[in-house]
Amino acid sequence: MIQKIILVVVLASVSLNITDTRTQAEDLFQDRIAPILERRCVSCHNDRQREGDFSLQTAKSALADGYIEPGHPERSHLLDQITPANGKASMPKDADPLSAKEVHLIRNWIRAGAVWPEGLRLEEARVNNFDWWSFKPVQRTDVPLSDDPWVRTPIDAFILQRLQDKGLTHAAEADRRTLIRRLSFDLIGLPPTPEDTQAFVRDPDPQAYERLVDRLLDSKHYGERWARHWLDVVKYADTCGYDKDKLRPNAWPYRDYVIRSFNEDKPYARFVQEQIAGDALFPGEPDGILGLGFIAAGPWDFIGHVEVSESKIDGKVARNLDRDDMVSNTLNTFCSVTIQCARCHHHKFDPFTQQNYYGLQAIFAAVDRAERPYDLDPDVEAQRRKLDSQVRDRKAELAALQKEISDSGGPRLTELRTQVTELQKQQQVRKDPAFGYHSAIAKTRDSVKWVEVTLGQPSDVSRVVLHACHDEFAGIGGGFGFPVRFKVEVTKDAKDNGNDEWITIADHTQGDFPNPGLMPVEIDCHGEQIHRVRVTASQLAERKNDFILALAELEIRNSTDHRIDLANDAQVTALDSIEAPVRWQKSNLVDGKWAQGGDSALDQQLKAVKGELQSLLAKIETPQRVQRRETLTASIAEAETAIKALPSGKMVYAAATHFAPQGSFRPTEGKPRPIHVLQRGEVQRPGDEVAPCVLPLSLNADWQLESGLSESQRRAELARWLTRPDHPLVWRSIVNRIWQYHFGQGIVTTPNDFGRMGAEPTHPQLLDWLACEFRDGGQAFKALHRLIVTSSVYRQSSDNNEQYAAIDGSNQYLWRMNRRRLEAEEIRDSILSVSGALAPAAGGPGFYLFELEHPQHSPHYEYHKFDPRNPASHRRSIYRFIARSQPNPWMTTLDCADSSQSTPRRNETLTSLQALSLLNNRFNLVMAERFAQRLQQQTTALEDQVDLAMQLTTQRRPEPEEHREFTDFARQHGLTNLCRFMFNLSEFVYLD
Repeated sequence: MIQKIILVVVLASVSLNITDTRTQAEDLFQDRIAPILERRCVSCHNDRQREGDFSLQTAKSALADGYIEPGHPERSHLLDQITPANGKASMPKDADPLSAKEVHLIRNWIRAGAVWPEGLRLEEARVNNFDWWSFKPVQRTDVPLSDDPWVRTPIDAFILQRLQDKGLTHAAEADRRTLIRRLSFDLIGLPPTPEDTQAFVRDPDPQAYERLVDRLLDSKHYGERWARHWLDVVKYADTCGYDKDKLRPNAWPYRDYVIRSFNEDKPYARFVQEQIAGDALFPGEPDGILGLGFIAAGPWDFIGHVEVSESKIDGKVARNLDRDDMVSNTLNTFCSVTIQCARCHHHKFDPFTQQNYYGLQAIFAAVDRAERPYDLDPDVEAQRRKLDSQVRDRKAELAALQKEISDSGGPRLTELRTQVTELQKQQQVRKDPAFGYHSAIAKTRDSVKWVEVTLGQPSDVSRVVLHACHDEFAGIGGGFGFPVRFKVEVTKDAKDNGNDEWITIADHTQGDFPNPGLMPVEIDCHGEQIHRVRVTASQLAERKNDFILALAELEIRNSTDHRIDLANDAQVTALDSIEAPVRWQKSNLVDGKWAQGGDSALDQQLKAVKGELQSLLAKIETPQRVQRRETLTASIAEAETAIKALPSGKMVYAAATHFAPQGSFRPTEGKPRPIHVLQRGEVQRPGDEVAPCVLPLSLNADWQLESGLSESQRRAELARWLTRPDHPLVWRSIVNRIWQYHFGQGIVTTPNDFGRMGAEPTHPQLLDWLACEFRDGGQAFKALHRLIVTSSVYRQSSDNNEQYAAIDGSNQYLWRMNRRRLEAEEIRDSILSVSGALAPAAGGPGFYLFELEHPQHSPHYEYHKFDPRNPASHRRSIYRFIARSQPNPWMTTLDCADSSQSTPRRNETLTSLQALSLLNNRFNLVMAERFAQRLQQQTTALEDQVDLAMQLTTQRRPEPEEHREFTDFARQHGLTNLCRFMFNLSEFVYLD
């Protein structure tokens, strides 16, 4: 008995130990292993996507097929994938590898038996909270109190507090020459004139600086300067990019819209709304359409849209990428979030899912990029929209009526139409290039057309013979243009007073005449004397959505000898004619040539089938249906005529739903495409269909759009959401961008990414204070500029301080002003300005800096063939025509923005190639000549020319030693070479 008790106790103890061990192993998995798998693996390896045919969501799927071998890490394929080899691991794909500690934990878990708690299902780790600075509400903080005289504005109080927290202080104020250069380039992108510089430096008025700021902000050049920053961000260019890089000849109105908006100091909310949904929110206003150039600003795949059907895989890919560009451009530009990271999987770092991303795509589901008209007169635009709507509605009704008629004909109607098509294909048609007579095109079936033949003198006629045309247009074939209802009339005598009596010899105006195909239509004249023969059509033949009268030949046979055609080469007159030689001239009606079939039996069969078809159509086309069709056709024609009579307006390349089809690229006409979540972003792996939505920036926010919204209403809701006063991202994003362009770096140094992978703000309270000040103060850019540039922190010198540099080497706390090199456009515009070549013309189509070759197929932009002396190219650089795939080499060398991607901040490199370009480029050589000519025209003495050259390029007089060296150089190498040298001065291309 005692032994049995001992045995039971031992077994119970073992059982408890096993249970405890199992529990500990399960706890280890849940606490340490599961979080790694959920955070780094499950987004791709789940039961729905199964990348690599492998899922890590459940024990059953994870422990199958050798991926994980419990107790044997050396045989587990999972470890092979996550263990780095030569510093790189196969998985996670396109992401940082797992840490050595994480790999070690997984290896030990497998070695210990890979315990996986029963029923436990892993889910992708999501950061579902919005506990991140940029997602929190914007808060207007109190301005720090300070009695320091350096504090001129609230900005200075925030900056000074942060400097003091870091053991730093501000630099001295820059001299006035430096300040006017800084202000001029920052606000208008051009150098100040020597006269303006001298006047400002000597001005004793304590408000001289503020008056200078106001003058520059009022300049028309202000919009040209700041529009360039905006166009960098939105990827503007004048070509499409991709393989063919087709021209966009009407992209420039959007560029001019941006310039004008800055110059007019348009409120930012209005500016945003116009660019997302201006047509819906501000109907009839030109800027409501011009602003939509924003949606169309980025690259566009011509081949993927025009040459590939939307039903093909490549066509679907092209359109998916097109919507991706629209979504990413919108969210990057206005919100500074990287939503595009959620195209293939949930965002790895920010709380955005694929459903959020594709819900945003659904907002743009009916939008394409195309030419669309805009008018300067809102009333005209409203009238045009009303007429366009009328045409669409009437055409839809007409199509429904035609379907109703076809359905009434039953299977026999389909059979007859099929037989006609097949018999026409079998016909061996012989015809001359001179097809026959063709009237002008009419919009309505019951338009009256006539054509007549006049003989030289009255003659006895046995019969009149009509021959129908044959044309492949719209698949019509034989009988092309032959009248549906008509009559044939003749006159007997030749009278000079024009009062000839017309006698009807054939009347087919009361019923539809069967299409004769290629069979002749003969009218017996019984030897009567005839002078003129007229064919009058009272109901025309349909061509394709329009109507015509066409005849291949009109014969007038002699009653004595039937072989003689009296009409041959006779006089032909008509109400109208398209006169398109050689095919459709009036003279073709009497040239003895007409289309003929090679098989009379086949022709007879075709005639019989067409006759039966005509008879069937006559039965099902009731008088009511015929009247309805004629009414609809007339209404369409009337509306289209009225549209043509309206002022044509202008065209802009913008977001559009209605446009002229081009190949496989056809308008949606406002009908949104269905949008599905794409597994791994692949169009061949569609998941659930999604409804349009905005981002759930608060878990309690209403972020789903109402169902049933039209295409434009969807965009309108997005525009309203973006400009909500409580939007946490939009107001921070724009003031951060403006701050960056003034100081060289933003308060957030990642201007397109306010998410967890972006930088945090160096001055968060200042950022929010600026956002509130801008949002609540009228959203005026000029007021924001004025606030920033009148601050003491902006007026600092850029002098270095080794002690402070050791604390804050990147100057993120602004203990001095940042020195910067001029951007490529500023350098080019400055060269034009100081040389006296800068043309004042603003706006309009972009000027070329290249020779354009093969524009209709695959354009080539030949920069080396362009002559920089061409005065048309001497305008400001913002007006240049920007080719996306072949950017200007000189501008690119100077770190110009790449228009194929958003450029929120320009690179600033220093290379020998830049110096060589500024020294030897043909543009610089030509402008050096112009600069020398200007100097010689303004003053005669070489010493004075050197002095003026220095003032124009650097806004100061040369030092005595500089003056002597420059003068000696000019005497030895010529004034032009000195000017060339001046363009390479660091003082010329650098501020401060």
